Amino acid sequence: MSLEESDEGESDRRNGGQHGGKQQLASVDEAKRALVGAGARILFYPTLLYNVFRNKIQAEFRWWDEVDQYLLLGAVPFPKDVPRLKQLGVSGVITLNEPYETLVPTSLYHAHGIEHLVIPTRDYLFAPSPADIRQAVDFIHKNASCGRTTYVHCKAGRGRSTTIVLCYLVQHKHLRPAAALDYVRSRRPRVLLAPSQWKVSD
Repeated sequence: MSLEESDEGESDRRNGGQHGGKQQLASVDEAKRALVGAGARILFYPTLLYNVFRNKIQAEFRWWDEVDQYLLLGAVPFPKDVPRLKQLGVSGVITLNEPYETLVPTSLYHAHGIEHLVIPTRDYLFAPSPADIRQAVDFIHKNASCGRTTYVHCKAGRGRSTTIVLCYLVQHKHLRPAAALDYVRSRRPRVLLAPSQWKVSD
């Protein structure tokens, strides 16, 4: 065997090892997604009821908060909330829930003249994709440019929806990510980002 053949063989083994390592990491990521997804499903109704209870007994635990004149950030709405959102001037809703978390059908929003953008995103450790973030930020900006309000929500209005709001503030209000987070926390103190959500906001 020549030196060149030996080097090529070693290179193939190294590349194969790298490829195998990437496959292994992908498998771990998929397992993590599946595990977190199963946990999120189990915890959805208990945590939703907990949030409803706190909203009833603590005045400062609001279901949604005004971020600016044309932007609301909050928790998953119930069907009874849709007329109230319309009264508040909401013309668009961005839902970051997976289907099992979504309590209001698109048809009900449309019946009240509200546009509905659905970006299903797994709860707890996950962030919307860059393409989904761009779509959501453009949706908010288009509405705001026309004097229309957008309501951005996930389950609790803490992580997934906050990611979108931060990206909007960075892109269109020209805030630095840390300043945007501080500002949103001043409006909605319980926001909490997972590392993956902060990474796409930063």
